[in-house]
Amino acid sequence: MNLTDFVMANARRGACTCGKCLDSTHNPEISLRTNAHVVNLTFFEVSKSAMATAEDFLKLVKSEHPNWLNGNEHNYLEIGAAMGDQGLALMTIGLGHLLGVWKALSPDTVMPFLNKEKKLEMAGAGIVSLMAPKKLKGEIK
Repeated sequence: MNLTDFVMANARRGACTCGKCLDSTHNPEISLRTNAHVVNLTFFEVSKSAMATAEDFLKLVKSEHPNWLNGNEHNYLEIGAAMGDQGLALMTIGLGHLLGVWKALSPDTVMPFLNKEKKLEMAGAGIVSLMAPKKLKGEIK
């Protein structure tokens, strides 16, 4: 299985469907702060399947795109160019965040106080990205 197949099988566009996240679609502001099953990437939310593991995901990222783990910010435009699809790039960013591999940075996760129009403007300009922790830098082989 490659990274694209893994993301397609384990990331979902939209609110979590685990049945435990009662607030995810009813109150997105609460969801931002408390729901570990969903990350808001401004364009859409991403949730993960129960089958996804950080180990499997990290192994695929290390083999296909190790530069994403270099501790620098990588936006969805760059990731989309590498993967061939910006929507898939956003799902990859969200899945990696939910698995604890990196942090997803978006206007909704970093600046939830901005109005929706401003958030969408910023996201359209490429301000949705991932940032892996610096500690992974030395682990990449």
